[in-house]
Amino acid sequence: NLLPILYFFLSLTDQQKFNLFREESEGYSKLITELCQNGDFDPKSMLNSIKSLIGCFNLDPNRVLDIILECFEARINLKLSFIPLITNFSNNSVTLNQILAFKFSFYNDTENGLDVPYGLYDVAASLLYHKLINIEDVYPFLSPTNSKICQNYQNDLAEAKNYPRYISSILAVEGTKHEDINVFEQEKIRKIGSNQKLGLILSLLKIGDWLNSSLLINKLPEFYAVSHPEITDALISLVHYLIGPLSIIYSGLPSVLSSRIKLSNNKNYNQKPIESVEEFQKIIMPMLFAFGPYLHRDSLLMTKIIRILRSNLQSNFETYKYEVLSLMNVTILPSFSLFESNSALSEELWSLLKLFPYNERFLLYNYWKIEPVNPLLIKMKHFTMRKIKYIMKRLSKDKDSIKQSGRLIGKLSHSNPTFLFEYILSQIQSYDNLIGPVVDSLKYLSSVSYDVLMFCVIEALSSPSKEHSKHEGTSISPWFISLANFCGSVIKKYQIELPGLLQFLANQLKLGKCLDLLILKEIVQKMTGIETSEEMTNEQLEAMSGGELLRNEGGSFNQIRNIKKSTLRLKDALVDNNLAMPLCILMAQQRNCIVFQSEGTHLKLIGKLYDQCQETLVQYGNFLSNSLTIDDYKRRLPSLKELLKDFHLNPDIAFFLTRPMIVHDIKSVFEELMASKSDKSKQANFECYNVACEKVLNPIIESIVSDLSTAFLIDLNFWTLTMYDLQVPEKSYLRERNKINQQIQLLDDDPEITMSKKRKEKERLMNLNTKLSSEALQQNDHVAKVMNRLEKEKHLWFGPNINKMDECAKYPGFVTKFCEKDPVHIDYESYRHVCHKWHYRLTKAFILCLDSGDYIQIRNSLIVLTKLLSHFPVMISFAQAIERRLDKIRNEEKEKRPDLFALATGYSGQLKSRKSTFIPESEFHEKENKKFPPNSSTNSNTNTNNTDNTNKNNTAPNLTDANKHQTLKTQENNSNNNNNEAEKDHTKSQESNDRAKVPKPIKARSSERDVAESKIKTKESSSASSLTTTRNEQEKRKEKLSPTQSLQQLNSSNSSGSSAKENINSKIESRASSASSSPKRSDYRSKDENDDYRKRKLDSKIQDDQEKRFKESSSSAVSVIQTTDNLPSSRSSSSSTYERKSMRKRQTKENNREMPEIKRKKEDVEAKTIVKKNEERELRKTF
Repeated sequence: NLLPILYFFLSLTDQQKFNLFREESEGYSKLITELCQNGDFDPKSMLNSIKSLIGCFNLDPNRVLDIILECFEARINLKLSFIPLITNFSNNSVTLNQILAFKFSFYNDTENGLDVPYGLYDVAASLLYHKLINIEDVYPFLSPTNSKICQNYQNDLAEAKNYPRYISSILAVEGTKHEDINVFEQEKIRKIGSNQKLGLILSLLKIGDWLNSSLLINKLPEFYAVSHPEITDALISLVHYLIGPLSIIYSGLPSVLSSRIKLSNNKNYNQKPIESVEEFQKIIMPMLFAFGPYLHRDSLLMTKIIRILRSNLQSNFETYKYEVLSLMNVTILPSFSLFESNSALSEELWSLLKLFPYNERFLLYNYWKIEPVNPLLIKMKHFTMRKIKYIMKRLSKDKDSIKQSGRLIGKLSHSNPTFLFEYILSQIQSYDNLIGPVVDSLKYLSSVSYDVLMFCVIEALSSPSKEHSKHEGTSISPWFISLANFCGSVIKKYQIELPGLLQFLANQLKLGKCLDLLILKEIVQKMTGIETSEEMTNEQLEAMSGGELLRNEGGSFNQIRNIKKSTLRLKDALVDNNLAMPLCILMAQQRNCIVFQSEGTHLKLIGKLYDQCQETLVQYGNFLSNSLTIDDYKRRLPSLKELLKDFHLNPDIAFFLTRPMIVHDIKSVFEELMASKSDKSKQANFECYNVACEKVLNPIIESIVSDLSTAFLIDLNFWTLTMYDLQVPEKSYLRERNKINQQIQLLDDDPEITMSKKRKEKERLMNLNTKLSSEALQQNDHVAKVMNRLEKEKHLWFGPNINKMDECAKYPGFVTKFCEKDPVHIDYESYRHVCHKWHYRLTKAFILCLDSGDYIQIRNSLIVLTKLLSHFPVMISFAQAIERRLDKIRNEEKEKRPDLFALATGYSGQLKSRKSTFIPESEFHEKENKKFPPNSSTNSNTNTNNTDNTNKNNTAPNLTDANKHQTLKTQENNSNNNNNEAEKDHTKSQESNDRAKVPKPIKARSSERDVAESKIKTKESSSASSLTTTRNEQEKRKEKLSPTQSLQQLNSSNSSGSSAKENINSKIESRASSASSSPKRSDYRSKDENDDYRKRKLDSKIQDDQEKRFKESSSSAVSVIQTTDNLPSSRSSSSSTYERKSMRKRQTKENNREMPEIKRKKEDVEAKTIVKKNEERELRKTF
């Protein structure tokens, strides 16, 4: 079975050899002479001649074939003669493959140092094209190997990645600029050299054999072959030749000009140019994919390709859409990155890109922005980034700098807009002061660059690596605010496509992310001039109740100009993409979601987002009502019933959106009624308006009530009317007209303005003044009609038989007792006490809020304090307490919450500016100071006076530092006084207390209260006597002690006494604070009764303090005695033992003496409780 196979193989490989000795060399010379004759030759006659020479001179046929190929290599232009000759002479492809392989292998030897002649490549290409040999048989003999080519490609990639170092080294040389660097320098000198594979590809392309050349190109790394300029130019020339007739058809030029275009007439190509779109798709598209980024070598071919693709898409978009997208991703956009500042080509590219929707364009930009893998693209990116960083460092607010930097940015953006704008936006997010200069410098961009800029903005807004909130989710991040501001400014100033950004905002609202509403707010504000401000002046609020012209002129902070085109652009973008009403409804729905579905969000941020959503909704709704025609508005907005029932909007938002339609319908019906009536009087005008309102509003009420519920009654008078319908801001109209007259006067006085400009500006101002006057008259007529309707309908607003005037008439003014006949009014001094109490409670509430640490409480407190600054605080002590909290907030919140720091700093500055107007507490209201004997200097009198002052000033929150210091100083001085004087002063003060006037009773008191008061007086006298006895014993003990022991006792008593006094003072202060924070009975008594009651209460507190001091002094004496045991003494041990025993006996006696004192204190507490209950009973009887 193997014999037939073996015979077949031998028949292919066996050749009949002639003996070299029998060959005559003359035959080879004659053969060369025949093949190299001038001009063309006939292949058939040449073949006969060659056969005759072989037979005559016994020539080797293989050698003859080799000589034929050599002659073909030398006369490659005669391929039409040689190809038939070779085909007829040897139809065995194996022999041809072996001969060519031997030739290529000869030049692979590096020792001979010979380059492959180009003719050999051409011969091989011609044989491949005519299928005389097979590419798979020749390729293994070509050098270098694939592994070596891949190694060279990896070396190119490594070199490209290290290109930044190369740039730095060049720029490090003094005097070198970025213009001296040429990215394409090494590409231009890139040669094929000894690479036989590339040489064969080049020859194949020169003859137009794309089929075989593509097979070779695909065996190499991606775009490695076309990275050599010679191969790229050959492929470009081939494509030019093939698409010549088709490019003339789709050139877009008039026939007169297109007829003058000369076509390529290269006779070397073996195929004809294409003439149909189908052939372009089948033949040219694969060639274009092979270019990759290297189509940048011919901008003319790029222009032709773009125009042909654009025409095909316009006629049949769906058929060619995906192929064109792939071609743009692989070839056109990467090649566009390597063009140097070709703005005309950029506009040609935009004419193709704008045919695609924004989502497909942005997908292309995303692929375009991905980190490149081609060495040349990597180098270009590094060079561009180095240059844009250089430009941004020198960008400033100077006009010359902006102009020069803008031109450089424009040149760079023509070719590499993606990562260039990504870097610029990163700088804007970090430095918000760059927004203005960058916006001004972008005026030299192309349409493609603006579209890529919008893509980069959306990508930055949706970046998952950045937090949209800061400070633990309590506020919006500054980078997001800066980006929103930049968005609004650049979109208003330049012609940028908006659908992509608007759809992004709608998608974010669908996902419940309302932070991005800040972008929409900035866009609407910058493009339409409709502002939203939290801090509006009274004049602006008044102007907002006027007509549209007055609102634009007097209700905004900035002068609105040049917004017609931008407003129209925004309206067209919303209407064309069906986003006008969906955005509005999404915002209305999101307002409720912010409050009820924001789990884990800080309350501060929730409030901020809610306010922002409400402001943006009102701003956007006003824009729609002003820019859309009423018919378009009614057609796009759902009915009121659908808004309430299907979309679940709140009534305020539903009526806010439908109010323009209702007003327009009322106006239309009114005009129809007036046109049908002959009576044009004022009364007829009012009647027609009322009828028009009924016709429009009644169907609305019926539709809403029937669908929702019968109990859902809506007052349409409230929902459908605005401030424009209720009053005419005459002062605002007059104010704006005066401003216009002043501008006209200043215009006449300005000599620098030319007469033509003066005349135009003056005409504009006069027309504006006239329009304001007519608008005021129209609003005046409208308000009269509305008020007439309300006058007629007001009897339907309330039910019958409701009269509350009788109840209201009984409680005028400041009444302390609500009696039927004789109400008791508060006197002036009591009113001042009440005001002091109110100020105290306000101070206490604000301090609690400021110390809470909660953002909302601190912020709201600072806002309210700022509003109350002209009236509160007015007392020094309260202002100082608030100021201490403000300093604490400023220190703690400077880094954590800067907005609170700003509020606190602003209020602190305003508070300090009013410091000169603050008054002490004694001037705010009359303070009752109880007088004591002038020479009282004992501890008891000092403490009594301090207690007395504290109780009389019980409405103050605490003692001032000066009072505390004075009290401590007095205590230290009094502790060194003589005990005898103390006893005398105590006796005098006790006598003065006994002589105190008995307070007048409010009404007849019960016997229980008299008994309790008598018990209190008895206890006071007994406690005073016990205090005198104790002090005498202390004096005797002091005489027995040594000087050292006396000194030690004196120091101990002073320290213990001062600490005890401080404790007493602190307790008295806390009592005063608690007493001032609670309602006082004295506020409801007469002045005399108040004085008597205060005196009684003061006496009882003085007695309590005396008892406490007595107990503390006795305990301090015991401690002194215990201390003397440890002191060294000069006496004998027997005397010290005797003294210790005597001291222990006295201590035992004193402890026994304290027992009845404790019993007396319990009885005093019970007596006070009885007195308090009696007083409360008397107060109840009084009311």
